[in-house]
Amino acid sequence: MAEGKRLIISIGQEALAGLPDGAYKILDEQALVSQHEPKTIANLEKKVFDFFTLSQVGKSFLSIQKIDDLSYVFLSSVYETSDAANCALFLYDEEDMHFKCIKTIGLDPLAVGEVKFKKEEGLFWQILNSGEPFPITDSFGNYRFESVIKKWGLDKVESQIWVPLIVKNMLVGILTMGKKRDGSTYKETELSFILQMGNQAAVALESSILDAQKERASRELAKKMENLSVLYSVSKALNFAADLKKILLFILDKARDIVGAQKASLMLLDEKSKELVVNVVRGVPPDVENKINNGEMECTRIKIGEGVAGEVVMTKKHVLVNETSKDERFKKTETSFVDSILCMPLLVNEEVIGVINLTNKQKGGKFNEDDIELLSTLAGQAAITIHNARLYHLAITDGLTQLKIHRYFQQRLEEEVIRAERYKHPLSLIISDIDHFKKFNDTYGHQQGDIVLIEVAKICRLNVRSVDIPARYGGEEFAFILPETDLAIAKSVAERIRQKVEAEEIPSKSGKLKVTISLGVSAYPQHGTDPKALIEAADKALYRAKEAGRNRVEVAS
Repeated sequence: MAEGKRLIISIGQEALAGLPDGAYKILDEQALVSQHEPKTIANLEKKVFDFFTLSQVGKSFLSIQKIDDLSYVFLSSVYETSDAANCALFLYDEEDMHFKCIKTIGLDPLAVGEVKFKKEEGLFWQILNSGEPFPITDSFGNYRFESVIKKWGLDKVESQIWVPLIVKNMLVGILTMGKKRDGSTYKETELSFILQMGNQAAVALESSILDAQKERASRELAKKMENLSVLYSVSKALNFAADLKKILLFILDKARDIVGAQKASLMLLDEKSKELVVNVVRGVPPDVENKINNGEMECTRIKIGEGVAGEVVMTKKHVLVNETSKDERFKKTETSFVDSILCMPLLVNEEVIGVINLTNKQKGGKFNEDDIELLSTLAGQAAITIHNARLYHLAITDGLTQLKIHRYFQQRLEEEVIRAERYKHPLSLIISDIDHFKKFNDTYGHQQGDIVLIEVAKICRLNVRSVDIPARYGGEEFAFILPETDLAIAKSVAERIRQKVEAEEIPSKSGKLKVTISLGVSAYPQHGTDPKALIEAADKALYRAKEAGRNRVEVAS
């Protein structure tokens, strides 16, 4: 035993510091047998050093949690100890069901980074699952499993030796090593050492993979919970929404947010023309967005079967195009700036009523299955709400002028008077009449008269707030309920509408025509504390405006 202890001293106390008891036992036993054989002693020293190295490397592997860092440390250790010209690490991806190259040393990452291969049957896989290192090439440098190598492009790895990484009889990864830098062949002892290092790395890698999977699952769960919360809030909001335009904008904003799109549009199907019409947009220049959303600008209509959106209507299925430049269905222009698009149908009773278009991920990524699933759920809720809102909109909207009907006006005026009284807030009413409209009809005909009504109604809609309620009071008369508006502001609104109508040129067969309107204004509570009194006061003010020469605004006295 004394010789064994002297041998330990000759190897060096520093190198042996921290060795397990088993290492000292090996030294003691071997020293007795080979105390006069220098070559045996050298081999013994190497075994002890390898034992020590594996012990330290194992501790190092287990202390690293991130797969990327662990892979780098493992490959660096292999590269340094094996003298290989290159090495690469493949790990099995459960989701993709492929072995993927995740780290390399001595190889071009761009050339090798996309290399992957799938589990298959056959001799090659039996050898891999045996867990022993094996040469992938013969003594002439030819690949032993050429069909597999060519099929998956594994020649890019430039390997000579493959080392399976197995944990609990499961192949979790593969280490590949190229030729040795000095041109020599790998010895059994070297491969045995690499295999033991690989086994330790495999345990650490499996632990890191499980941690990464747990972290990913946790993030996905949190994301799903967040998405469910968003969808629930959308569902609640839609249940209480009544205004069609507000509903469409709300749906579009939520759809754009949940998938992180740059731009979005919502198109509804025109039953008469069988064309898709853009109703609301987001993500375009503000001035264009406002004009489209307010109905001042009409976008190009799309026929069923035309382009991506037209195909969605025809097939009743979503379409995802992540590279529009390579898709013939998408006609890219210099001003489109669309790289990817996700188009989802709005279905009610298996019939398409419109589509939601989302384009370009905000962070430059690609739309994925999660985006499709989320948007599909949202579209299902939205379609029913839009359908019901359109029915309600048709029920309360005048078909010619697109203003609210008289019955709805009376109902809302009563509600707004009650609200104004409860909260002590101002409320104003405007009633207007197109000047000499009967004479205009007699001169130009009723069809031209309808055009005048449409154009004047459009000016009225565009010159009041979204909270205001413009309505067709009767014939050529229009009325406006202005909540939270005092008399002075209401008068200025009436004057603005008058000026806009006066300046408008209305198209006709005989050229551009001009019309004017007269307006009367009343306010709560100055001119009445109930709907009937406010209407009567505004009507009298309108009559005075006509008596005073028309084309003017009068305030109730």
